[in-house]
Amino acid sequence: MSLAQLIKNRRTVYQFEDKPISLNLIESFIEAAVHAPNHKLTEPWQFLIIGRQTQDRLAKIYASNRASKNHEEGSEGYRLSFENSIKKFLAIPQLVLVVQNLSKDPVICKEDYAACSCAIQNFQLSAWEQGIGVQWSSGPILKDAETFSILELDSENHELIAALYMGYPLAVGESQRKAISEVIRHYD
Repeated sequence: MSLAQLIKNRRTVYQFEDKPISLNLIESFIEAAVHAPNHKLTEPWQFLIIGRQTQDRLAKIYASNRASKNHEEGSEGYRLSFENSIKKFLAIPQLVLVVQNLSKDPVICKEDYAACSCAIQNFQLSAWEQGIGVQWSSGPILKDAETFSILELDSENHELIAALYMGYPLAVGESQRKAISEVIRHYD
């Protein structure tokens, strides 16, 4: 598949087969990621490959955030939402978290976020080429103080910017994009 085809065919995947992804393959996606452009070669990223024990711990944070969004803690609705959210989170075959190392300079910080986003795109394209789908999530679990505690990260110096849920796709949806004529403006 050409690069253009790979870019056009990549999709966000939400449903995965119950099949592990080899560590070597995950590391190859990270290898592609770290070749993203980054201003002044700051290399502002870290990639956290999450194992099952840590995923179990993070599942409780994920479920608590989701259940408390629409239900009062202690209610039947909360309990059901919590249980369903635990199952959903634990059904993710592989989880990789992306950390941005924060600069004190706001301009560099913004440039570094853009670089991390480029790295994530490289990661996703590399995974897609190998038949692995990725969902880039930026949900509340990434802001939760307990997540930072489990991962031993300092929120003054690090920001969790992505939870990459990944696996071999069970289903791949279609995507509609605007025609390029709708997004291009010409100037003389």
